Amino acid sequence: MKGVRLEDLPPLPETPGVYLWKRQEAVLYVGKAKNLKARVRSYFHQEGKGRRIAEEADRVEFIATRDEVEALLLEANLIKLHRPPYNILLKDDKHYPFLKLTREPFPTLLVVRRVEEDGARYYGPFPEAGAVRRIKALLDRIFPLRKNSGYPMRKRRRPCLNYSMGRCLAPCVGRADPGAYQEVVRKVEEVLEGRIDRILKELEGQMKAAAQALDFERAAELRDQMEALRAFFGTSQQAVNPRLKDLDFLGHRQAGGLHVVQLYQVRSGRILGRVSRVLETPQGQPGEAQEVLWAFLRDYYLEATPLPPEILLPFAVEGQEALAALLSQRRGARVRVHVPKRGEKARLLEFAAKNAQLALEAELKLWEKRGDHPGLKALQEVLGLARRPFRLEGYDLSHLMGQDPVGSLAVFEGGRPKRAEYRRLRLKAPGGDDYQGMKELVRRRFTGRLKELPLPDLLLIDGGLGQVRAAEEALKEVGLSLPLVGLAKREEVLVLPDGRTLALPLTHPALQLLIHLRDETHKNGLAYQQKRRSERLFRLLEGIPGIGEKRRRMLLERYGGLEALKKAPLEELAHLPGMNEKAARALKEALSGSMSP
Repeated sequence: MKGVRLEDLPPLPETPGVYLWKRQEAVLYVGKAKNLKARVRSYFHQEGKGRRIAEEADRVEFIATRDEVEALLLEANLIKLHRPPYNILLKDDKHYPFLKLTREPFPTLLVVRRVEEDGARYYGPFPEAGAVRRIKALLDRIFPLRKNSGYPMRKRRRPCLNYSMGRCLAPCVGRADPGAYQEVVRKVEEVLEGRIDRILKELEGQMKAAAQALDFERAAELRDQMEALRAFFGTSQQAVNPRLKDLDFLGHRQAGGLHVVQLYQVRSGRILGRVSRVLETPQGQPGEAQEVLWAFLRDYYLEATPLPPEILLPFAVEGQEALAALLSQRRGARVRVHVPKRGEKARLLEFAAKNAQLALEAELKLWEKRGDHPGLKALQEVLGLARRPFRLEGYDLSHLMGQDPVGSLAVFEGGRPKRAEYRRLRLKAPGGDDYQGMKELVRRRFTGRLKELPLPDLLLIDGGLGQVRAAEEALKEVGLSLPLVGLAKREEVLVLPDGRTLALPLTHPALQLLIHLRDETHKNGLAYQQKRRSERLFRLLEGIPGIGEKRRRMLLERYGGLEALKKAPLEELAHLPGMNEKAARALKEALSGSMSP
């Protein structure tokens, strides 16, 4: 029988540990558990991903640990080692940069991509190398740490140019006072931890003292350093609340299997920085937000340094207590990981959620620009298509009380509108017969001049089962067999030609893409139908005495249609700009015998 059965499980202990679902030698999934026996057995009672993992694997292996903290560390290491396909992984696999303040009698500042157990101070990770280089360049200019004598420090015969420029105390040639050098190191540490207020006060005091001593060159140098610090850390920081002091807070948003997690660092009541990561659930399957957030927390905080005393989560995740215990051990003081429910901290989470949503929308637009909209892959999976669709066409009907029926065609390629190929058709079928109208619209799309357009990979019909089957009949008449699906209004349910329906979450990328296409199709048809009504009304007004072209355009702009114009009182019409009572009476008399469109 395919997969692992419940009776095939090895004797599992009721202790913390890590379990590995494997197929032959390949690791499919790595997980941690407070109770290994209960956790692994739960897979046989799950739907979705849990059941698929059990069915695809041929065995389960486990490693018992002393506690949840040890299980957390082991889980993270095994995931990095095996990169299992069913685990939530970061979209990229690069090591993010850190600033390293070396542990030496005369430390230096380095850019590194790995944190080692060497006693050095690490700051990061930073979301991009450019940010690290800018911070390091600023610190190198302001604080005279050594720069060119290597790590560990090598002795030199003569000082380098940085010493002559006042940017190094030259410990490599024995000219630096150890106490003065450690004071510089302290200032660098405070800046990297986001505490610049005290540094600015010290620099200001030194500047005033230099000015009083008539050392204006030194005073100007100190002033420039203060301005550089304020420019970099002041403009890049947003004040939150000084009472909040130091904490991290996170935001999360998702669209189907695409997730954005953002982390904001607050130091001394100001937002010091932001880390934004894009994650995808494995094999394009929508994953639970808790698992995605946990993957981010695990990957980020097992390297991040220095650690804050408090971390605010948008929602609870399994394992947050173990994470808090581990981070408390690393920090040497308590780290609280929790979900605030009210007050200023809850408002910070709202701020993070809004920005995560903006980042998610930007990521989706980037995918669309590349022709790689996530909804296309999701459509292939949801509808069981042989290949991922690229060209989608939407079909919609529009009329007003049966009059002026029109058909609309909208085109998406790669998830993006291709407006140059939108089309509008006047229909011959009666406006009240949506089935005949849809059949005519689809038939004419694949005959005549429109058949020169590329064939679509999927047809979206705006309507229910009746409209979908009418479109299917039209395709058979023209000798085509193309995938098609309906999108019923209000419920936003997918309707298949065989009568089945599919209800997807509103956040599902396939549904979002189809709704966008449906709305574009409807907007295109509605604009054409309104244009036809306006033309019809314009022709009707042409024969009325006293209503010239200028008055006709004014009436069209104000009332839009015949019904609204007929309901307008005589006095109102007479007092319109450019109108008079005589023209208004002629208009009312002419309209009283006209037919409604």
